Formats: sequence, structure tokens, C-alpha cells
Amino acid sequence: MAVSVTSTTACPFGKDALRHDLPLPAGPDIIDIRTSRQSLLHNLDSKVLEGLSQPRGSKYLPSLLLWGESGQVLYDDILASPEYYPYRVEDDLLQQEVESIAQTVASTRTDLLIELGAGNMTKTAQFLSALDKHLSTPLVYFALDVDHALLERSLRALKQRASFRHIQVRALLGTYDDSANWLASPEAAAYRRTLVFLGSSICNDEQDAAINFLSSFARAPETGVPQNVAGFLLAVDGCQDAAKIEAAYDVPGGYSRRWVRQALGYASNLLSGGDDNSEVDRFFDDNNWRFEGKWLPERQRFQTYLTPTRSLTARIRGQSITLVEGEGLPIISSGKWARETVESVCLQSGLNIETAWKNPQFDYNIYWLQPSLKRVDSGIVIMDEFEEGVDGGHVKE
Repeated sequence: MAVSVTSTTACPFGKDALRHDLPLPAGPDIIDIRTSRQSLLHNLDSKVLEGLSQPRGSKYLPSLLLWGESGQVLYDDILASPEYYPYRVEDDLLQQEVESIAQTVASTRTDLLIELGAGNMTKTAQFLSALDKHLSTPLVYFALDVDHALLERSLRALKQRASFRHIQVRALLGTYDDSANWLASPEAAAYRRTLVFLGSSICNDEQDAAINFLSSFARAPETGVPQNVAGFLLAVDGCQDAAKIEAAYDVPGGYSRRWVRQALGYASNLLSGGDDNSEVDRFFDDNNWRFEGKWLPERQRFQTYLTPTRSLTARIRGQSITLVEGEGLPIISSGKWARETVESVCLQSGLNIETAWKNPQFDYNIYWLQPSLKRVDSGIVIMDEFEEGVDGGHVKE
């Protein structure tokens, strides 16, 4: 069951003040905003070697190893498992609260709706259909992803599933950093925008990284100028129940273990092709590794490792790599943030939690964030200790 908690804070802007007469951005269905034309996977072999070359206790394997072709297929098996609650609970919450969420977004008169890491957009059609009913002015939905082929397929499927009166459906090809820079560019800076980040992925990095991430959309990355943010829809898994979490990330049937262990074959393929092929194959042989996962309550995260079952040594591309038995290499983590953590991260990012929709059984939340504002006699000022004219939370005379 979902519980909707609605803020009583009134929007300090007049409704008409949020509108402008600029034409919405024009261009192709998919806009390439990459600052580099190289794929994120282009240097993955180097990233693997970099992680293995760290000092003992700091070694790791990049999580991108999980998202090769076979990894995507195996991950679908995890999503279908009843024990893997995050996908199911978020989907249920969206379905139950879609009208309330759509009304909230529509009330801001936003111009651009950007879904970060949109992927296959399976949850998008229902939300856009509900939003479209509450709009009276045009809006452009941009799906952001790094995979051009996936964007093409997902856009085509989305357009086949639904048609909209007020919403144009398009895409941005690039990374999160690329999108923050594009939104701050002259091409897009004047438009009022809403960001959507589902899947609770914000929690998978450390809190400092999350603060930098959110801040990059609240303020222009290069100049620090406040951006025209209508709001931010942010999904966060707050579950702290160890049994539920452990079942979700080591699902019965071995699906989680197969998904993580297939990264070894991907790494071996990436690093093969030289004189050290036999050493590479031996080093990444599945028989030499085991899956491990641990719920770390003090860090509010479940950490997944690949751990060698015996000491391993290899010379790969001129580098000597040594692992000791039992030396767990982190490969992916899944954060679970309590409300207090979310509030702290948002506060340091210049954002406030205005509304939250919650599944109480799993403490899974979709938060509606807006820039920190304070009403004063002369109007509205942004509350930021670095903002000119504000000192210690008080407006300077």
C-alpha cells in the first residue's frame, strides 16, 4: 500500500510567472550532447586494470562489467524475481500515485522534463499519459541515456504505446554530466525544467557524490549560476530490513550470483588479444572466484563483491597483478537511505523535500524536491550561504 504525504507549502511564485513565450527546443528526435564521442565502454579494459592495480584493500572491479549483452539478459531474470522488491515496489508506487505525481509536476508549468538514465522507459508511458491530461501548455520530454540504439528502440516503443496532446517525446544522447552542461547552455538555460531520476540509483554512490550530482542540476556546473529548476522527482529506497535486502540482492535460484559472476568472462574478453591470453583466462576463470554480498547498516548499503577463492597472480599487458585469497573486490553497491540521509543530501544540494509518496512496507519513496526558497518582503531569494546578499540564513540589508 502506498501512502501519499503532501506538503502544505504554497508555491511562492505566481502561476503566470512560471510561463514564457520562448519556442520549445527544436531539432532531431535524438540530440547528441556528448562532449566526447567515445563510448563509456571504450576504455573499460583500462578501467579493469586500474581497479586491479590498486593497493590491497582498495582494489575493485568497475560495475560497467555487469552491463554487457549477457549481463542485461541475466538482469532481466532478477527483475522478474518476487524477492527483488525495488523494481516491483517502485512500479506499484508509480501506478498508485501517478495522478498525484502528474498533478504536482504539471502545476509548475515546466517546459522540459528530463528522465535521467531512462533505459527502456518501461515506466514512462503511464506517467506521461497522466501528465498530459493535466497540461495546458506544451512540454518536451527528453529521455537521457548513453546507448543510442537503446534510445531509438525505446522511443519507438514509447510512441507506439501512447500518443500525447501536449508532450513532444525526444531524447538526449550522453552522460549525466553532459546533460547538466547542456541544460546550462544557451540552448536550454532559459527553459524551466523538471528532472526525473528513478530506480534509487542516486544512493549507489557515496553521499558526497550524490550532493555533487544534484548540485550540478540545481546550479550550472561551470559557473554556479542557479538553474531554472521546477523540481526533481527522485526515487529512494529507504528499506533497512536486512532480511528483505539480502533476499533482494541474492535472490533464490542463483540469478544474482550468475549476473555478477558473468562479469568475469566480460573482463577476460576485454583483456584478451595479447601474448598473455592464457594468464588472463586463468586469472578470470570462474572456478577461482565466488560471489559475496553484505548488508552494511552503518553505511546504509548492500555491497556486492567478487572474491578470489585462492591467491591469484598474473602479468596482464605488462602489469603484475596479485590478489590474495579472500580479498573481496567490490563491483556494485546498492544504497538504502533513511529519510534523514535524504534530507541532509538535499539540503547540501540546495534542494528541499516538498512532497513524498511512500510505500510503508518497504520504506520506498518518491520525493518531490524543489530549490530552497525563502519569502521576503521584496520577493524570493535563494537560501544559499554562498549566494551574494545572504549571510548565515539572513538577508543582508
